Amino acid sequence: MTAQYVPLNNNVHKNIKVKQALELKEFEKHHMLPLVVQEFMPAATSFPIIFAKNTESGEFQPVAITSLKPESNQFIKDGKWTQRYVPMQLRVAPFIAGPDEANQKLMIGINQNSELLSEDEGVALFDEQGEQTEFLKDRVKFIGQLFDFREMTKQFVKTLADHDLLHPKTLTVNGKDGAKANYDGIYMVDEQKLHQLSDEAKLELFNKGALSAIYAHLASLNQIDLVMSN
Repeated sequence: MTAQYVPLNNNVHKNIKVKQALELKEFEKHHMLPLVVQEFMPAATSFPIIFAKNTESGEFQPVAITSLKPESNQFIKDGKWTQRYVPMQLRVAPFIAGPDEANQKLMIGINQNSELLSEDEGVALFDEQGEQTEFLKDRVKFIGQLFDFREMTKQFVKTLADHDLLHPKTLTVNGKDGAKANYDGIYMVDEQKLHQLSDEAKLELFNKGALSAIYAHLASLNQIDLVMSN
């Protein structure tokens, strides 16, 4: 079922409870999952991290590849997540966050079609007085953290773009049957250009904490075999 997000409201959702499980149904056909730069290090051992380019805006988004085939996810099997690292995008569901510019605060939304929502099972979002439960307070804190991380990720990607480090690559994969397949539309950090940067530019990347994320991204490409079809 398609996700349908609505603003979280203590009146409309006063009786709603959330099951403490991963929202996998929504992502079982996502062959890419967005990542924030703070996830690169732990995620690098679980899946390849690349950069995808939005054809409309031209902006880059770091993503974890979960399958080489669109409309599939190699890491969701029999309703379970099979990898060691769970991306924040999965952990934040069934909630979403966005800026409420009118009130200059973070707006929290909830997927009213989520299978995690129930009036009978799970943890309540609001108490009898309409106040946030400790569970919801923790979730809101996590949502706010993810929102901040996304803003930091935009700055990280901008730094890479400013130094012209992101370049399109054709990913050549040797299949289990020995056949080779090429995949386009993938952007990676150009190692040669990285090494050719001036000492001043490298120091800038180091001071911004970008170097460790860059090398995590490059190391993660060794996990490409994990997303090949069986």
